Amino acid sequence: MIILFDLDNTLLGNPMETFLPAYLHRLGQYLSDYYSPKELPPAILNGTEQMINNVDPSRTLEECFDDYFYPLIGTEKEILEYKILNFYQREFPKLAPLTKEIPHAASLIKNLLEKEDKLVIATNPLFPKIAIDHRINWANLGIELNELEYVSNFEELHFTKPRPEFVAEILGKIGWPDEPVAMIGNEWDMDILPAEILGIPTYYIGKPPDQSEFLLHPLSSSGTIENVLDWINHLNLKNHEFELNNSKAALIAVLRATAANMDSFLRMQISPSLFKQRSKADEWSLIEIISHMADVDEEVNIPRIQMITSEGNPFIEAALTDQWADEREYILNNPEKELLRFIHNRVSLIGMIESLTPQQWNKSINHAIFGPTPTSELIKFIVQHDRIHINQMVKTLEIISQ
Repeated sequence: MIILFDLDNTLLGNPMETFLPAYLHRLGQYLSDYYSPKELPPAILNGTEQMINNVDPSRTLEECFDDYFYPLIGTEKEILEYKILNFYQREFPKLAPLTKEIPHAASLIKNLLEKEDKLVIATNPLFPKIAIDHRINWANLGIELNELEYVSNFEELHFTKPRPEFVAEILGKIGWPDEPVAMIGNEWDMDILPAEILGIPTYYIGKPPDQSEFLLHPLSSSGTIENVLDWINHLNLKNHEFELNNSKAALIAVLRATAANMDSFLRMQISPSLFKQRSKADEWSLIEIISHMADVDEEVNIPRIQMITSEGNPFIEAALTDQWADEREYILNNPEKELLRFIHNRVSLIGMIESLTPQQWNKSINHAIFGPTPTSELIKFIVQHDRIHINQMVKTLEIISQ
């Protein structure tokens, strides 16, 4: 099972009303030669808003922050980069006494690792990875960071809580494994609702709101951290399998997260020769998968949505696209160009889907293979296609990089 954990006040006692002012004050003093310590906290908080509001899958959170923050303070990032790194190495650890270990957290993590569950720290990625790593260590969970499947951070991710894209992007980062997923956290709006939108069962540490208009997963629960292990064992007994919700918000979240995952491949400094390398003779290389997905969006998915919005009774023909890899010699394509083309096509597709009216979303389409099919189901096919190929890409990169 893949288990996503919030960090602050879930695995680490860290009251933000105390921690955040102390952090901002210490950072302001450290950078006082470059900017007013009094004006730095609002500058950082406004930069944080830029990250929270981002929906562009081609911009990392770090870029969103940097593009606002450095022009505001009138200093190039290259000038401050080493000093800020030095702050997180030397000064940030001095904030540790403001936090505390949470009883039972370490034993819970140890038990889950012994069961070979895959653990993800899904903290809101508003800090650089070095700061998040510090906070994980302050929790004293008795583990090495490399035992975690993934740790969210603002250098790599494109979305924050409470967007469901945040959860979907993380799942894409680890390759959308075909296994159960669960989310555990202490903030209803930030931790619970984004996962529930996708169809992930959640455990809320605390007492849920008395009134919630949101229909939770039937296996979701709440209580204290001491009971989390029993809940996870209950999920296993129920043979829980992850089934993505069919809502517009859930499907768009995965479509947008796929574009962000592709942007991450663009940033990985993978050599062009590695993009063309196949894990097996009969498997596609990375560039073949990317080109396939770009062409499918451009020549199949986008025209279909256009047809749905412009025709009263559209007929959707079956699309046989797998042979394009050989026919179009995808393996000769330029990786950077194809990744950018996919992201461009995907942003266009998302814009069209977001614009669908409720009537168009539920409209019955005549499909050559499936017969009468609602638009929402066609979009779910696109999402399933995404998950299959992101999984394929992550596995391929893991094999060819060895």
